Amino acid sequence: MSYGRKEGVLYFGIPSGSLNEQVLRLLEKSGRPLKPGRQYEMMGPYDQDVVFRILDRKEMPQKVRDGVVDCGITGKDYVFEAEMEDHLAVLGDFIFSKYTNQPSRLVLATRQESGISTPADCRGKIIATELPNLTRRRMKELFDLDDIQIMRSEGKTEAKVMMGESDAFTDITETGATLKANGNIIVAELFTSNPQLIANNDAVADPIKLEKMEDIRICIDAVLRAEREPVFMVFMDVPTAVLPKVEKMLPSVVSPTVSPVIDEQWCSVSVVIRESQLNILAPKLLRLGVDGIVPIPVPKVFTQDMVRAKYF
Repeated sequence: MSYGRKEGVLYFGIPSGSLNEQVLRLLEKSGRPLKPGRQYEMMGPYDQDVVFRILDRKEMPQKVRDGVVDCGITGKDYVFEAEMEDHLAVLGDFIFSKYTNQPSRLVLATRQESGISTPADCRGKIIATELPNLTRRRMKELFDLDDIQIMRSEGKTEAKVMMGESDAFTDITETGATLKANGNIIVAELFTSNPQLIANNDAVADPIKLEKMEDIRICIDAVLRAEREPVFMVFMDVPTAVLPKVEKMLPSVVSPTVSPVIDEQWCSVSVVIRESQLNILAPKLLRLGVDGIVPIPVPKVFTQDMVRAKYF
């Protein structure tokens, strides 16, 4: 089936739901702004060879496998829930979330008064979950438990225990703080998840589409790296007498840039430095006689390690 697609165009799936806003934000910061609205299909102003389709995040793995889109972003948990991990290519793992820079976790949890304190206590019990296949798989793989009843839940899963419909539940969490604040205990961690860029195998085999997908991945990676820790382009005036010492101290993607100035006793040095490195180095540089240290925020940095070797 053509799925309403045009030849020579890359179709990219954007997830609905909780990931939608974040993905749109990252696409905008990586140079592919899209105007939010009610459309299910969008095209950016700068690249007419990419069409973005809004798809349900849970259905994304199947839509990518079937070719409704060539690639798309969704949670790793939904890929495994659909049992599609062996039918798709993973082009990128992204870490972006609401509160932390850590992957999210699928946890088995219950009320403190439930009498369940270990996974084994769930034998013969009812577990409510929005991820029934993944929950059943992981309970079997991790704890050799298949004598459990799975209740499919499409929301308010935690409340199923409170109302007596289930004995335990699974939930995706980053810190677990909200679960604990509402009187729950985490019994076990079942799965670690993060957003992934997944691709159709036929699309990956097409060099033109693969390069386009990789272009998008690289740009998103650059944004996320800069957001995890601010990066600065730092300019400074360095006495030539201490330049060798300064060069050894400075980190850089390749090496610091050194430029002569009118006064031969000085030179101008520029370097890319992460904020944590700058805070440690600046006082040490001042003690060596370096002057005029000026950091300028950098929105993103592109480096060779973002390019997969096989695509050179």
